Amino acid sequence: MKILSIDDQIERMNAVLPEWKATREDDRTATWIGSLRPNKTSYRVRIFYRVPRLLENTTVKQVQPRVFIDSPKLMPNADGELPHVYWPKGNPTAGDPCLCLFDPDHEWSICDFLADTTVPWSSTWLYWYEVWRVSNVWFGPARHEGEEGDAARGSAEAEIAKV
Repeated sequence: MKILSIDDQIERMNAVLPEWKATREDDRTATWIGSLRPNKTSYRVRIFYRVPRLLENTTVKQVQPRVFIDSPKLMPNADGELPHVYWPKGNPTAGDPCLCLFDPDHEWSICDFLADTTVPWSSTWLYWYEVWRVSNVWFGPARHEGEEGDAARGSAEAEIAKV
């Protein structure tokens, strides 16, 4: 398996989603902006990704792509907080949430194309978000810290805050 460079990621995103705009920030970082419409609402989505250096001591949680919904803003439902998101520094008042798209122990790696994983998973997440808004139940797949033996590891929010 090959660790994909930022050039590999940009090339694949351009091939699969040519309407998405890529902004290359440096030799290993890019941000993409595009639209997803899983159901009735069209969302403006922003994906930030930095390819880790080989010698960096990082976890998948730290290097995973960050997906933000720029508009319309994600809103809690009548029962309270948004499910399946990571907040900056674990604080809902510190900025926009990042979507929790996959089990960081099993489902994504730095050898995966964002166009083939992160983008479709974001659309699926948004579909389940729309269902949750009306049903108050998250029917989408999910596993969080403390479930299935994860209690010994640090919180996902803490891992993301380190980046």
